[in-house]
Amino acid sequence: MFKQQSERISIQLQELATKKVGLQSALATKKDHSEQLQAFKKEIECFADKDIEDENILKQDLQKLLNKIEVFEEGKIKIDYNLSPALSSSLGTV
Repeated sequence: MFKQQSERISIQLQELATKKVGLQSALATKKDHSEQLQAFKKEIECFADKDIEDENILKQDLQKLLNKIEVFEEGKIKIDYNLSPALSSSLGTV
């Protein structure tokens, strides 16, 4: 009886350890996304504050902020933002 109980506890411990690893991974991913989003917001604020008269420079800056923009027939717009960590270092130099 003790052996069976011990085996059940061992299985439960293993299941909990597996769940813990999964939850830690999810938290790390969420933290990464949050940090990327904050960096992106900061770059958007800097971009909005710029007074860019040269259209080519404006296009280059926008291309660094956005991966693509899709416009659908019904008028819906989908914007795919660039949330890469390299964004903040590359945009600061333009």
